[in-house]
Amino acid sequence: MIIRKFKNFIIKYIRTSNKQKIKYLRKQGTIIGEKTRIHCSIDAFGSEPYLIKIGKDCFLAANIHLLTHDGGVKVLNSLNYFDGKRMSKMGKLEIGDNVFVGDGSYIMPNVKVGNNVIIGCHSVVTKDVPNNVVVAGIPAKVICTLDEYYEKCKNEVIFVSNLSVKDKKRILIDKYMK
Repeated sequence: MIIRKFKNFIIKYIRTSNKQKIKYLRKQGTIIGEKTRIHCSIDAFGSEPYLIKIGKDCFLAANIHLLTHDGGVKVLNSLNYFDGKRMSKMGKLEIGDNVFVGDGSYIMPNVKVGNNVIIGCHSVVTKDVPNNVVVAGIPAKVICTLDEYYEKCKNEVIFVSNLSVKDKKRILIDKYMK
């Protein structure tokens, strides 16, 4: 935990591990497959985390939002559209196996994301996503297949796994900064 003091208040930053996040979310009813990594806050899972299912070997980047309800119904409730009853509009959310959800993306209620999917940064996923594709945009649309993505980036990838921080830095500076 990091504590920062300002003039009249204290802000606490709590860094929780992937393992701690998954344990907490599973306790709340979220189904999360093995080898999934969660870099977003647990707040990303909203008020109904038990309506979310995430497959195996997924990566959820920072600042994403997994929405299970449509707050817009509040306006209809206020206008008495439901004869005085306070109604809610909910839906489940399912993410398949081997999915990358890019930074700042939103996945809306009642959406099923297939297996082997890349969701580009800051996308808004409003419809089901098929297997083996890359989607991006607002609203998110299929921009290519995984095979097409591989062809686009195969000559640009670089191996940096298992390197020391010092070696990784040297290799990246040599490649990109000269």
